[in-house]
Amino acid sequence: MTTIAFFDLDYTLIKTSSGIQYVQEIIWQRRAPLWLVGYIAVRYQLKSFDYGEANAWLIKYAGRYGQTEAKQFFQEWVARRVFPKIVAAGKAKIAWHKSQGHRVLILSASIEEIVRPVAEYLGLGTDYLCTHLEVVDNNYTGMLDGPMCYGTGKIHWAKSWCAQNNLPFPEALGYFYTDSSSDAPLLELVQHPVAVNPSRKLAKIATTKNWSIVQW
Repeated sequence: MTTIAFFDLDYTLIKTSSGIQYVQEIIWQRRAPLWLVGYIAVRYQLKSFDYGEANAWLIKYAGRYGQTEAKQFFQEWVARRVFPKIVAAGKAKIAWHKSQGHRVLILSASIEEIVRPVAEYLGLGTDYLCTHLEVVDNNYTGMLDGPMCYGTGKIHWAKSWCAQNNLPFPEALGYFYTDSSSDAPLLELVQHPVAVNPSRKLAKIATTKNWSIVQW
């Protein structure tokens, strides 16, 4: 049976937040006004916007020329600002899993426009699961396409992917590498949960449950 190894993106495969890098880039390129970014940030901090809603608002400005142009924009800045922040230990662990015949997937709350170039760069092709933004006639609608890939949403996407690939769920879930306590629901389901550079909360959970803890 195929064994799946999931890797979170932010603070796991990369040593930063792809979302912060994204916001900095659209401000620098003047794709979104500073007041709007501030407004979204405040609503996000007040929890009146979740991560998916914040991205849906931003993409209406960052991707205002349509999905085709936006793909070029994301490909360029992700290569310039995110690729250099990929952690060597993460790349090595991906290589190890591949050598064992495991199926490696990125599993991230980040939007597809960011995750896709990273997956391609790491030689994973289309093996990634993430948050999707709705597109109609090449234009972003400001809505999500499916559940946000966050918390229990990661279970939804992992389960759907297993069904599409005729793999048993959760039996095929071998490994999950992540830094965030929000991923605890999926960590509970995999055979080998691994806390990478864990937040204080995740470190406490991992210690209690005797999960592996690593520092990259």
